[in-house]
This record gives sequence, C-alpha cells and structure tokens, in this order.
Amino acid sequence: MARPREFDTTEALNQATQVFWSKGYEATSLSDLVDAMKLSKSSFYDTFGSKHEVFLAAIEHYKKTVACQIASVATLEAPARKLIAGLFERAVSRITEKDGRRGCFLNNCAVEVALHDPQAAKLIGGGFGIVEDTFRALIERGQKEGDIDKNKDARALARYLTSSLNGLMVVGKANPDPKALADIARITLTALD
Repeated sequence: MARPREFDTTEALNQATQVFWSKGYEATSLSDLVDAMKLSKSSFYDTFGSKHEVFLAAIEHYKKTVACQIASVATLEAPARKLIAGLFERAVSRITEKDGRRGCFLNNCAVEVALHDPQAAKLIGGGFGIVEDTFRALIERGQKEGDIDKNKDARALARYLTSSLNGLMVVGKANPDPKALADIARITLTALD
C-alpha cells in the first residue's frame, strides 16, 4: 500500500515556480528544487517525475493562478479602458518593486526555452492566450461603451496589447525606470483611440 503524500502539492509547485522564476530553467538544479519544495528526492521523483515535468507543471500552475488573476479583471465593473490602463499601471508598478525585476515568469520561460521545448512553448502560448482573450473582452466592451475606437479589430488590438505588456516587462528587467516604463504604457494605450 502506497504511503499518502505528506506535503501540499500546490505549495510545492509555488516554491518550484519561484525557483524557476528567479534562476531560469537551465540554472535550476535538482537540489535547488528539492530544497525549495522541502521534498526528498524520492518524493520529488514519485510526484513530479523529473525537473522538466515539474517545470511544465510550474508553467501550468502559473497559468492557473497569475494569468487567471489577469483574466478576472474583465469581470470587474469599471470602464473597460480604465481596466486596460490599470493592467499596464500594475505592470509598471510591479516591475519597479524590489523583487519585480524578475519580470514575468511566462516571458522568462518563452525567452529561455520556447524555441527548443515544444511542450513548454504550448503551455506558455496558452498563458499568453489568456491575457490576449482578456484584452479582447475588454476591448469589445470598451467599444460598446464608446471609449475605444469601434473600427479597430479587437483581436488584432488584443494581440498588440499582449505583446506590448510583455515587452514592457522585458524592458523593465533591464531598465526599471518608472518614468520610462510609464511612457511606454501611455503611448501603447493610444492604440485604443
């Protein structure tokens, strides 16, 4: 009879995500993971299988937590344009906070592994898709509210905003100057006019 797990899988994934987010996939060792996750090697292998499998699980976990938090913005009762601006303002605020220079976990994963890891690329693309769908819903709502140009293609504009938000986070890793990042966000939002 198998012994029951004596650890919280969600918390273990939270910790694994933090390690991958801080160090990247390649620089993260098995020791880094088992230490952060507070697991024995046997529990790690029994539960997750490999470093790559826990990495994929971490990406999926991030999608279900952080990306879905972004998606929840579309359910808020406020003008859509204001909500879109708020997502950019939060990105600027986050990247300029003490630990914010790690950037976006999905961005980091995309840059490091997506080209050579089709499984990770698919999961990362799914995360970006959640953000894009959120922007699209907000854009369509803003068009109905009259605050966003009705002649703009909502899907194309959502893709542009997703790309711009991700680019903002990448730029902020190298140059976390709040004024420069706010300028980028402000100019980006003129695409809604």
